[in-house]
Amino acid sequence: MKKFKMLALSLIAALSLGLSVTVSNVQASESVVPLITQASDQIYATRTVPYTHTSAMWVTETRNGKNYSGYVYNRGFADSSGHYSFFAGWLLAGSHADPYLLEDK
Repeated sequence: MKKFKMLALSLIAALSLGLSVTVSNVQASESVVPLITQASDQIYATRTVPYTHTSAMWVTETRNGKNYSGYVYNRGFADSSGHYSFFAGWLLAGSHADPYLLEDK
């Protein structure tokens, strides 16, 4: 019985030491400097407009000195009365022109 207790305690000690070493290695491998990726150059934007059947609309927005633009898509009614439509979508950073202005008429 004494050997069983000693074996069980040594097994628990080995597992706990192995787990703490693994966790410390994961923490040490994290980057301290934030990485700038393409995903960081986009924002989520929403609009509530009078009811429309339009499926998408072009939006340009400025936040923190950066211009973001892109399409937001119709997500349905914004309220229970049905008088407003809710648009939402991701906008990308950069100076993009409204694609409707570029069409030949």
